Amino acid sequence: MYKIEKGSHLLSFDDTRLEPVRVDECMVGFCQSCEGELVSLAYYRTQDEWMVTAQCRDCHEKVLIRYDSSWCWLGDFELGEVGPSSRVVGISSLSREQLDAVFTPAEIRDMIACEKGEPYTRQNLYRARSKYEKFEKLFGVRIDV
Repeated sequence: MYKIEKGSHLLSFDDTRLEPVRVDECMVGFCQSCEGELVSLAYYRTQDEWMVTAQCRDCHEKVLIRYDSSWCWLGDFELGEVGPSSRVVGISSLSREQLDAVFTPAEIRDMIACEKGEPYTRQNLYRARSKYEKFEKLFGVRIDV
C-alpha cells in the first residue's frame, strides 16, 4: 500500500521512500467516490514512472495516480496516511508485549540479533519484515531493522 506521511510529502511503498520532485496544486482529474475535483499535492519520479499524490476538494479522499515515463495513465491507487505519531524505532526500544502481539519468538530473537550485528536466520527476518506494516498499524511505530 502507498502511504504519505502526514505533515510532509514523503511517499512510502515497498520499503521505498520518495521525496517529491515537485509540490504543486493542479487539477488532475475527478474523484471516483464523489466526482469532485482531484487536486495534486506532489509529484514523484522513479526510474520507470511518474506518480502524483492527489486529494479530492469535496470529500478529501487521497489517491495516488501512476503514469509511465511518457505520462500515459497506469491507474489510481489507494493512498494511506501515516500519522505524526508514527516514528521509526529499533527493536530493543519496544516492549516485549508489543512484539509478542505480532511476531513469533524466533522472529523477535533474530530481529534483535540483526540489530546487534550478531548472527541470525534470514528466513525469520524475512517473515518478520512482512509483518512490519501490521505492527505499524497497531502501534503507530515503524520498525527499523
